[in-house]
Amino acid sequence: MKIGDFHIDTDPSTFESPHCIVTLRPWVNVGNVGRIVVNRFGRMYGAKKVGALERPGKFYDHTRYRPRIRMKRGERTFRIPNTEVVAARVPDGQDIVILKLLEPHAWAEDFNDSVLELLRAFNVERYVLVGSMYDSVPHTRPLKVTGSARGWEPPSQFKTGVRLGRSRYEGPTSMVSQLTELARTELELQTLSMIVHLPLYLKLDNDYVGASRILSVLSEIYEVSMDRMPEIRMGETQYSQVQISSSDNPRLAQLVARLELEYDAEDAEPAEEEEVELSPEVEEFLQDLSRGWEDDEGRR
Repeated sequence: MKIGDFHIDTDPSTFESPHCIVTLRPWVNVGNVGRIVVNRFGRMYGAKKVGALERPGKFYDHTRYRPRIRMKRGERTFRIPNTEVVAARVPDGQDIVILKLLEPHAWAEDFNDSVLELLRAFNVERYVLVGSMYDSVPHTRPLKVTGSARGWEPPSQFKTGVRLGRSRYEGPTSMVSQLTELARTELELQTLSMIVHLPLYLKLDNDYVGASRILSVLSEIYEVSMDRMPEIRMGETQYSQVQISSSDNPRLAQLVARLELEYDAEDAEPAEEEEVELSPEVEEFLQDLSRGWEDDEGRR
C-alpha cells in the first residue's frame, strides 16, 4: 500500500487510535538518545517494521547518508539509509506507531506532507517527539527534560521532574520540526515533545543516561515497567566512569563544579532567570570543545 511517499506493508485501519513515538536524526538526536529510546520502546511492545519511504533517493543525498554493505550469513547485503515505520497492535492496550525520521536534504515539504498522510491513515491520536540536545548541565545531577504538551493533560507532577511549557527557542531548526505543530493544527492531534539536556562537555556515541531519562517519562505516561530496561544500568556505568576521569582533569572539575552551582540555584529558584558569567578559563575550555566538535562534524 502506498501512502504519500511511503510504502506500507500493513492495513492502517486495523490500528485503534495509536500513539506515534517519533525521533528525528540527526537534528535532535545527540548521543543517539532518540534512536535508543524508540528502539527500546519498540522491543517492549513487540513492534515490527511495516514500511519505509518507497524511493529514499528523492529526499536524501546518499553521498551524505552513505549506503552500507554488510555480510549476513555469508551473503552481501546493501542497506540504504531511510525513514522507517515500526508499529505494534496491543490487545487491551495502547497501539503504537514508531517513526524513525531521517532528516531530508531535499523536498522537505513533500516529506512532511507524506508523514501527515501517514498519521491520518493510521488514525493517530497523539504525536510524541523525543530527542536530545547539548546544554550547560552537569553529569552529576539528574538530567533535565523539557518540552511541551498540547491538546491533552499530562500527569500534573511527573516523578521524573519534567518541565513542560512553551518553547522560547529562536534560531536554526529543521523543516521536519514543523510536524509537531502541523499534527496539532491540521490533524488536531494531541502532541508532546520532550528533549533531554545532555552535558555539553561530554560527547558519547550512545548516551544511555539521557535515553533512560526519556524512557522513565514514557514509562509514567504509558504505565510500563522500567525493570527490563538495561539503559539504566548502562547509563550509571557510563557516567560513573566520567566521574572518575574528571577528578584527574582540573579544568573539567572546575567546569563541573560551576555547572553544579548553577543547576542547584536554578532548582532552588526556578522562577528567576539569571545570566551567569563563566570564568575566562571555563569559557576557553568550552570554546576548545566547540571547535573540536565542529572539526569532527566537518570530517563526517
